Amino acid sequence: MRILGFPVQVRPGFAVFLLLIVVINGPELGAWLAGSVAVFTLAHELGHALAARRTGAEASIALDFLAGYASFAPTRALTRAERAGIAIAGPAVQIALGVAVLAAIGVNPFSHDSFAADNHSLAIWWAGPMIGAFNLIPVLPLDGGTIAAEVVDVFAPGRGRRILAKVSAPITLATFVAMVLSESWRPLASFAAILLVFQLQMLSAEASPRGSDPREGRPDGAVSALRRAADAERLGWTNPTAIATSVDSNPSPWLAARRLLDEGRIDEARRVVIDDLVDTSGRARTWWPPHSASPAALSPVVDLVIDALPDPGAAWPGQSVETLVWALRHTGRHRAAAEYGARCFAVRPDPVVAVHVAASVAALDDEDSAVRWITVAARSQRADATTDRFLRHSVLIDHEFESVRHHPDVAELMHRLADD
Repeated sequence: MRILGFPVQVRPGFAVFLLLIVVINGPELGAWLAGSVAVFTLAHELGHALAARRTGAEASIALDFLAGYASFAPTRALTRAERAGIAIAGPAVQIALGVAVLAAIGVNPFSHDSFAADNHSLAIWWAGPMIGAFNLIPVLPLDGGTIAAEVVDVFAPGRGRRILAKVSAPITLATFVAMVLSESWRPLASFAAILLVFQLQMLSAEASPRGSDPREGRPDGAVSALRRAADAERLGWTNPTAIATSVDSNPSPWLAARRLLDEGRIDEARRVVIDDLVDTSGRARTWWPPHSASPAALSPVVDLVIDALPDPGAAWPGQSVETLVWALRHTGRHRAAAEYGARCFAVRPDPVVAVHVAASVAALDDEDSAVRWITVAARSQRADATTDRFLRHSVLIDHEFESVRHHPDVAELMHRLADD
């Protein structure tokens, strides 16, 4: 749906979250609270989105389990004040709207006896002013943490968010212990516990051993480490909290660039991806490709680099090239994926790149070229059992291959690969 011109995605996790509120609080209070949380969460994210729009950025909103997230792609570098303003706009709208609604129905938002008299006013008070104020606590991933990170960044340029990420968990842990020990604050300890879980996920990701190249299977990383890397990358793209907190989880260059882009650091975002592409040092790639990213989430990063792609070289790292061509294909830049992938394959024949080129030319309705590229991928000198499985799975599953899936040459090739 679109609200005030912003695309809004409501994910299944958000419905589960609202249902959980009803189950925990009972049908009467729970229904009011779930409805209020839905409305005020959306208002909160619209506050972020509207503030981002005022800077010229394009914004979108996603509502998910336990959280909402306003993603924005700046068109220029933002100042620290602008980034802090976007962060504070969400809770400011949430608090102001909650106070206004309570006042409109004759409830004093500053009197416990007044707002606690009825389920509807209590729910509005919790979902509006209370949660809005909670979001201003200066720890990540809350908006208050983002604001604090911008302040710290004044004294430690480029490191504000990293520093806040490291100190947030100890602060929250101390707060949680204090709440548990205090009878009056104990009912609120669950909020600190949820926040602490997210922060510990960040610290765990930082302490996890780095994985190996996910396709080449180098011995410096175990399968469990690779799985953790894949899970961290998936969370980074699909979980709003993970995007905000996993700043040290060894993300892919594409996820790192998206985070920098959200902060308005456009040149740095572009450089992260390009530097990885031209790095021919031979170092192992310890990140997992951004295959969990939606086209909408990945597209702003592709827009940054598509006009700055370096000439392909034979010494390029395979994973970086494969991911680039996949990203072009994934975001609908099929002509760019086909042309650039073909240039890459010419200097470094990679069957995975050939598969992406085949899919892109098929999407451009060039069936003959698609069949030829499928054959090239299968017969590449670098092809092995892993790439053969990838080719067969792609042809049989990916929608781009719909028109060539039953071509006699392709069908015969798929049959041979199945037998092998």
